[in-house]
Amino acid sequence: MPGHAAHLVKTPACVPDVIRAILAAMTNQQSITISSDTLCATILPQGAALVGVRFAGQTRNLVIGFADPADHTKVPICAGSLVGPIANRVQDGRVTLDGQTYQMPQNENTNCLHSGPDGLHTRLWQIELQTPESVTLSCALADGMNGLPGNRQILARYSVEADTLTLTITATTDRATPMNVAAHPYWNLDGTPDVGGHRIAVNATQYLPTDPQGLPTGERHITRGSEFDFETEKPVPLSPALDVNFCLASAPLATPTHAATLTGSDGTRLDIATTAPGLQVYAGASLPDLAVEMADCPPLKPYSGIALEPQHWPDAPHHDHFPQITLVPGQTYAQSTHFRLTPP
Repeated sequence: MPGHAAHLVKTPACVPDVIRAILAAMTNQQSITISSDTLCATILPQGAALVGVRFAGQTRNLVIGFADPADHTKVPICAGSLVGPIANRVQDGRVTLDGQTYQMPQNENTNCLHSGPDGLHTRLWQIELQTPESVTLSCALADGMNGLPGNRQILARYSVEADTLTLTITATTDRATPMNVAAHPYWNLDGTPDVGGHRIAVNATQYLPTDPQGLPTGERHITRGSEFDFETEKPVPLSPALDVNFCLASAPLATPTHAATLTGSDGTRLDIATTAPGLQVYAGASLPDLAVEMADCPPLKPYSGIALEPQHWPDAPHHDHFPQITLVPGQTYAQSTHFRLTPP
């Protein structure tokens, strides 16, 4: 942003490796705060997690966050984290590229969810560049990590300007590999115990029905008249069925386009615009009921937050007619999402 000099937090190359590692660990244990005149956002390097979103001068947190940053690791709900390199579910954890099958961890029955127990949400991201209004973090995945090919470099840039928080995710690879990274914050805009008082509208006319394992069947159903008809604003149903992908487009978009609006019972409003072709909406049915100290947000329990996750359509490697997620050398994976917050 104009008027602010960029602050590099990298340690000079002349410092011995052991000291560099210690300094890096100390730096990455600290949360990062970026702000505008309207918004303040808090990010943890662990998982590149968005753990705080507040209006300037207010304490109420609009996303689920823990008072102790360590709880973001101890409570495995991916609160605010980036998930990937393949977000969502992969059938049997298997991906085939160029005739070779790769086995991912099977951490949800026989399927792989969010790339398994060592996905991006568990990784300690490095702070590359920080200003008062933005931070860029990086995560390197070695060839074979998560059971997938390629040395992959992933960057995430959070920035705030006026009433909008922007997240831009990019990735490159030296071998063909699947890439579908998603942000996973849980929103609670009004501070009430659950999101049943919220209203939601989704800019999609189709959704992906799922089987009993939560995997897409391969069909596309019309939203209108269904339980997932949010073409006009409706109350958020407190139902385990609301964990589906809405089809925003048939391919990634060139510029962020309106995807959804979420409104709290007090009138606080979130508008999401994204370049991603899909939006996973999860009402939080499986959030645990835990006596854990939260960071200026309601106690953790089922439906205490709703996840709105821009991403490619889930399990794309098993459905050729879905937008595909293969990233090849020389290309750059890119996703940009705007979160615009309006107070009551």
